[in-house]
Amino acid sequence: MAGRKTPAAFWVCFVILLVPVLGICVYRIFDRVSFYLSYPVTRESKEVTVRSQAFPSVTVCNNNPIRKSALSGTSHASLLDTDDQVRQSVENLLASTSSDAVNPSAAREILNTAYQDRKTARAARDLAGMSREDIANLGHQLSDFVMSCSYNGQQCAPNDLSSVFATFQSAKFGNCFTFNAGFQVSSTGVSNGQGLTMTLFTDANNYVGLFGRQPGVTVTVHPANTTAFPEDDGISVKAGESAGISVRKVVKNFLPAPFGNCGQGTDGESLYPGGYSLATCWNGCLQKAMLEKCDCVDDPRTTSGNMCTAGEESCRSRYYEQDATWKDDCNCKHPCKDESYVTTMTSSPWAPENVLIPELRYVTSLSDVGTLIQNNVVQLKVYYLDDAYRQVEERAAYPVNQLLRDIGIDIAVWFVVLMMLIGIVYLIVLIIRACCGEGSGNKII
Repeated sequence: MAGRKTPAAFWVCFVILLVPVLGICVYRIFDRVSFYLSYPVTRESKEVTVRSQAFPSVTVCNNNPIRKSALSGTSHASLLDTDDQVRQSVENLLASTSSDAVNPSAAREILNTAYQDRKTARAARDLAGMSREDIANLGHQLSDFVMSCSYNGQQCAPNDLSSVFATFQSAKFGNCFTFNAGFQVSSTGVSNGQGLTMTLFTDANNYVGLFGRQPGVTVTVHPANTTAFPEDDGISVKAGESAGISVRKVVKNFLPAPFGNCGQGTDGESLYPGGYSLATCWNGCLQKAMLEKCDCVDDPRTTSGNMCTAGEESCRSRYYEQDATWKDDCNCKHPCKDESYVTTMTSSPWAPENVLIPELRYVTSLSDVGTLIQNNVVQLKVYYLDDAYRQVEERAAYPVNQLLRDIGIDIAVWFVVLMMLIGIVYLIVLIIRACCGEGSGNKII
């Protein structure tokens, strides 16, 4: 037996078995590699309990962007004439109508006549035609708007509110004020309902009717060191209401390419102060395109560029048309670490006859305080809902170590299968050879 060559039948069977086994093994490896190259991801959401966490920034804006009393003697005083014209026209229409219902077409005709002046019509829609300095001077001032402020039961700033409120200008709301603009305070024991409490004075008598706003405030809760966009994310609170806004932080961690499509920032310098966000990216793209083509911007929050005037209106307006192409050149991505806040507001009317605000003593007599509160005052409280925040983690569903492990297992399994099949075939060949080949003295092959 020793020294005999392996029968040719064995090698034939070996090749017949090797081809399909090797093919299956290669297919399995190709399938695993293809699945890995699809870069699948999975998201895990969990509640994280903490003892303290940074308090968000809270931005408050008066719904009225420009004070009527501040317009006299300025280059924008014509707004007063237009405002009075519209108001008088509507009053005359109501007086000449036999019923309380006003004919809609007649009302539209009056308003359209009032807005014939292009510059005035534009100023009535927003404040982009004004300079940053005009908006800052004509808008509601911090000292008049924030009547009282306390955080966790302590006064925000007994002597100087500007030390805890940052001021910026909005094309829709005029002056806006941000508490905790740069991670200045944290909240300990957040579930006890403590937080930021403010009393705000809207000054309804100073509202310009052209803007068509209901007396009240707009509140935005956003991460510190980011630009607020109250026109997109704001919560409206009417005058005469006491509102509580509960906050729950959400932290989302996204994977960059090739697993995801998040970004760490924008190409070039941002036109908005603070950190990167999807909102600052999209708005920055718009303002950069406008700055390049019109040589101006229409958002006073931007850090560079002159504000557009009536002379640039035709150029500016093209960027707000439906077929505007500036978005085609804008590659905005979600930040890889995205922090946001889910808010829930509850509000109720104040009971003025049972409320006395010491800060009102210099505004009105005690007998008129109820009416003043109903028309001008907002009480606002912002607080964390509980001691937890929600964390959403994006992970690779099929990491490279899993790929290598699966390839190794496939190779090992199919190698063992091949060896077992070869052993079985070899055993069968030996049995046939022993029984038939040597017993008869004839060679099988």
